[in-house]
Amino acid sequence: MNSKSDAETIASFSPAAGLVLALIMGTMGCVLFYLNRATAVPASWGSLAGPRNDLVAWFNTVQAALLIPLFSGVLGVLVLRRRAAQRIGWLFMALSLCSAVQIFLGEYAILGAYTRGTPLPGTGLVAWMTNFIWVFIYVLLLYLLAIFPNGRFLSRRWRILTLAALCLFAVPLVVAAAIETPMSSVYQIDNPFVTTYPQVLYDTLFAIGMPMMPLGTLLVLAAVLLRFRRSQGRERQQMKWLLAGMMLLAALLTGGLGLYLGLDLAFGGVMVNVSVLGPLLGIGVALLRHRLYDIDIIIRRTLLYTAVSASLALVYFGTILLLQTAFSSVVAARSPLVIVVSTLISVALFNPLRLRLQTVIDRRFFRQKYNAQQVLAQFAQTARDEVEMEQLTAVLLQVVQTTIQPEQISLWLKPGQRNERKVGGETAVS
Repeated sequence: MNSKSDAETIASFSPAAGLVLALIMGTMGCVLFYLNRATAVPASWGSLAGPRNDLVAWFNTVQAALLIPLFSGVLGVLVLRRRAAQRIGWLFMALSLCSAVQIFLGEYAILGAYTRGTPLPGTGLVAWMTNFIWVFIYVLLLYLLAIFPNGRFLSRRWRILTLAALCLFAVPLVVAAAIETPMSSVYQIDNPFVTTYPQVLYDTLFAIGMPMMPLGTLLVLAAVLLRFRRSQGRERQQMKWLLAGMMLLAALLTGGLGLYLGLDLAFGGVMVNVSVLGPLLGIGVALLRHRLYDIDIIIRRTLLYTAVSASLALVYFGTILLLQTAFSSVVAARSPLVIVVSTLISVALFNPLRLRLQTVIDRRFFRQKYNAQQVLAQFAQTARDEVEMEQLTAVLLQVVQTTIQPEQISLWLKPGQRNERKVGGETAVS
């Protein structure tokens, strides 16, 4: 295999490998959270002081360690496999990995600083990184939403305005989190690099960065709204769902910050954390329902071959069990004949099972395609039985109108056989 083929193979597998890595990191973060659940920790963002073995803490951990990485990672893999909007796909993958890493690092820091009697290696460095990694996660999300779905900003002016807002949000808060001690976003663990910091500088950075979080979100929401107003057809339907997700994000973020910072309610932190799921759900619906990037082809094949593989596995092992039960002797039960017969049955069932499951999946999840196939099958039957040219022409025009749904239909036959009729408000020539 040449180097070009090797590079293409690596590129095709890297998104899936990134998703697997994110899920592994998220799962390890959940395991560490389980070990730390009874540890009394100081108050931190979205968490009260004391043990965290409650529903709110579990929800915060699972949604950040597994739900966000899984959802955004799957979207990233699907987009990258279609080789469309590569920047969108890699932003999804980065968001997936960063969210899982944040939980893993945070729980590792708690395990080393509070749960164990002796600190783990690198506890201070891990805690320091955890204190500001959430800023990058939010910047990735807003940047993704600002360039969705084609990977470009609305205009040069919108690009400058959006990037300026993101910088005014990210830079002050990253600097503030880097010099803060004890670190408020990681359960008051001491900063390993800074012992004291100017309070005036910290307050100024916080006063600049924190208001830009909701303001930047509203700016991106305005960009999404403007893109929605300019879009047409299928893209307008796609943007409609993203706009709904963005509105949910803005509502949860604004309300959560008000409850947490204004009224000191921990539930506000939960609202801020879960707000990330809003636009991801909107993008997911746009991908699945309105065939964004023609993603339905991959989804259809994935559903089909997953169902076929699971069904064949059940047939294979079920056949082995039945044949072993049917044999009376132990020697016969262990005979290779059982494996051979089970394999032959599975091979024989592959194609009929694939066709049957494809019909079921198309009927349930891809109704428009299934209806088009049914119409074409009916036309083929009509073409075999119909002898009148006029009736066959009418059926053909109806089939094209039903399956392709064009704005205008024209059909040319030999000169001397010319008829005109109205089809869907347009003149059809036959």
